[in-house]
Amino acid sequence: MDVLISGASMAGLSAAHWFARLGHRVTVVERADGLRPGGAPIDVRGRALATAQRMGILARIEDEKVAVIEPAPVLDGTGAQVATLDLRWFANETDDDIEITRDRLNRILLDAIPDGVEFRFKASIAAIADGAGGAGGVDVAFADGRRARYDLVVGADGLHSNVRRLAFGPEKDYVRHFGHYVALVDLPAGRTWHRAMLNVPGLTIAVRDAGDGPQGMMLAASPEIDYDYRDLDAQRRLIERLLSRVDAWQVPAMREAFADPGARGFYFDSVSQTRMPGWTRGNVAVIGDAGHCAALLSGMGTTLAMVSAELLANTWTEAGGDMEAASPLYHDRLRPYVEQCQAFAGEGAPIMVPPTQQALDERNAMFREYAIRFAK
Repeated sequence: MDVLISGASMAGLSAAHWFARLGHRVTVVERADGLRPGGAPIDVRGRALATAQRMGILARIEDEKVAVIEPAPVLDGTGAQVATLDLRWFANETDDDIEITRDRLNRILLDAIPDGVEFRFKASIAAIADGAGGAGGVDVAFADGRRARYDLVVGADGLHSNVRRLAFGPEKDYVRHFGHYVALVDLPAGRTWHRAMLNVPGLTIAVRDAGDGPQGMMLAASPEIDYDYRDLDAQRRLIERLLSRVDAWQVPAMREAFADPGARGFYFDSVSQTRMPGWTRGNVAVIGDAGHCAALLSGMGTTLAMVSAELLANTWTEAGGDMEAASPLYHDRLRPYVEQCQAFAGEGAPIMVPPTQQALDERNAMFREYAIRFAK
């Protein structure tokens, strides 16, 4: 059968692997001109470790993981150290969890895709006409004017999913702002960057080695902001405003890096969750952040992307391409895990971005206690 996948990141590449491996003809479309570079280091955790093992890529992920280093200094608003942090104290679901850069995992997943999968970059879907439930198929119109018919369309195109909008309805019906914004940028060579995390109430600014060089990160508490998520200049102005509260440490140099239009690895978006009553409609399905984004603060986005891709491919194939038959089993198997992963974001927010000075002081005291405990 013919499967169209929109999006060539973790969810889309994982889905391409599984559907092709199960004998389907697979086409992947991606709006960008290649695999998108940059992004925060990500985690392969829990159930995704078994998925990676079945894909035959777990050993390579282990070989290319981000090396574990010493706990990072935690700074106050003046740049003075007040604690240390090792994310392993809080973040791992199992002792075998692996952190890896997004670029490395994307390459590993791409290499695992069987021959014969067609990739179309700088391509996107303009319209979807679903033949309703069962095995009716989907007529797809592309932005370049081409048309084709597929047995299944999979939206693996992220938080601002085009497939979800076309098949399920507007973004506002499903995406829930989680009260924060995140920004990332690869920091330029030519100066020494000191790894640490600085906090003031409602704002986290960090420098870390992301595995392939220093990376700057900002997490800022904020009500939802009305802006065009495709407007990079507007994003840079928002970052400048959110970072303007702090002038200590390396923050002025980080502001320059975020403001540079030529900076690599630039990313800005809301920290949000995708909440949907169902992830299939007719012969269209959404996976990964498009269907059940757990929010960056959960640390479970990549894991959910890989797990949902495998589960969708298996259940749909077992049902002979009949999504009406596959959907109940797919939802029953995935829903509890999605709810568990999305709940983790609520636990991560107070640790990463304490909202008040009192909460920040209590968090730092907890870090100091953990440092003593784990040093023994």
